[in-house]
Amino acid sequence: MGIYVNRTLNMKQIAAIGFDMDYTLVRYHSEAFEEMTYQAIINKLLAEKSYPEIIKTLVFKFDLAIRGLVIDKPNGNILKLSTYSKVKHAYHGMKEMDYKEQQKTYQGLTIDLNDSSRFAIVDTTFSISYCVLYMQMVELKDSHPELNFPDYKTIEQDLLYALDMSHRDGTLKNQVKLDLKKYIYPDAETVHALEKFKKHGKKLWVITNSDYSYTKLLLDFAITPFLKDHKHWSELFNIVITLAAKPRFFTDNMPLLKVDPATGLMSNHHGPIQDGIYQGGSAESIQKYSGLSGEQILYLGDHIYGDVLTIKKTCNWRTALVIEELIHERKALALVGPINEEISSLMDTKLVIEKEIDELFDVAIENDQKPDKTKLQPLFDKIESYDKLIAKNIRTHTTYFNPLWGEVMRAGLEPSRLAGQIEKYACIYMAKISDFDEVSPRSYFRPKRKELPHE
Repeated sequence: MGIYVNRTLNMKQIAAIGFDMDYTLVRYHSEAFEEMTYQAIINKLLAEKSYPEIIKTLVFKFDLAIRGLVIDKPNGNILKLSTYSKVKHAYHGMKEMDYKEQQKTYQGLTIDLNDSSRFAIVDTTFSISYCVLYMQMVELKDSHPELNFPDYKTIEQDLLYALDMSHRDGTLKNQVKLDLKKYIYPDAETVHALEKFKKHGKKLWVITNSDYSYTKLLLDFAITPFLKDHKHWSELFNIVITLAAKPRFFTDNMPLLKVDPATGLMSNHHGPIQDGIYQGGSAESIQKYSGLSGEQILYLGDHIYGDVLTIKKTCNWRTALVIEELIHERKALALVGPINEEISSLMDTKLVIEKEIDELFDVAIENDQKPDKTKLQPLFDKIESYDKLIAKNIRTHTTYFNPLWGEVMRAGLEPSRLAGQIEKYACIYMAKISDFDEVSPRSYFRPKRKELPHE
């Protein structure tokens, strides 16, 4: 697929590379995992929150949500924002909001996402099921006022609670353990890329919020079978940090425990951090004992806030983001090239006609006259016909991407808010770790020069 560059990154200067595990080092079958999560959330809502039994009839639809959406909790709306935090697309439950409805609610204002009491961000792939359920349950609440559904904001809070508890109490991980092949996607190319980094003298770290037993299970399944130069993943990775509690790992100094890989038992650890498996600790401590500066460490994750944004604000490590959605998005972009060209051509012609209309108005107004309707009407008719053709092409374009939300990285003509966050905080980004297998570990990544509007 490729490595995409926001800021210059010289891999020859990188001495240590850290990896998140879930959805970064280890790839998941996203749709299968999210469907399982969806059912777990429903079960908890029924058992612990006494939700109406009708939610049992809901059916999981993976394409209803994408990463980067924003939930307006009190209003029951789901928003797609531009990089400037303007609403570009919105649904109330399952009903698409037209432009007038959007304007009435949001008035074209910048959305303040610091207001966590009102807005929630769908910022990871692990949040897709929660967003899908929110859309469906808002729809159920609206269509069944006789049922005892809570208000929109409480629905969101209950969904988030059920999602968090499903992760914390082992509900989800226990299901993964029972059927690794269903939920985990082993990738030999990822392992080859890791061993290539190792040959070039890079230290490799794993920093994950998962516990040791789950980490061992996944790495045994997804890494060890494909190793050529090492016998076991524990030989490949210099340091493995489990239960890292990110983003606190990057901001706080937490106790560090040493894990015995044979028994899983832990003991307090003090002093230098040598190669091995640990729990807790902090970015500051492993950086200190590695003897490296922040500029010599590259960290890769899939969570814009937990893995990338926090690092940029606290550690000065270099950052990379894994965007799994690019696998589909890049293929779709290759297919819609002719459609984009057609849209651009139609827009260019439309602009010429609009200029003619403006000139007729200008001449009339400046001569204290009324515009000639006999000349204007044919031009307005042409504009209408071009608008219909453009709209038809845009609808066709959308079918190649998510049917509700379109491209993950764009909101209309502008970058999406997710794309803006990636540009701001990630030095580089890619679809999967195995994309490194296509480039040299000595690569000097340089961003392309971006033209400014005045250029």
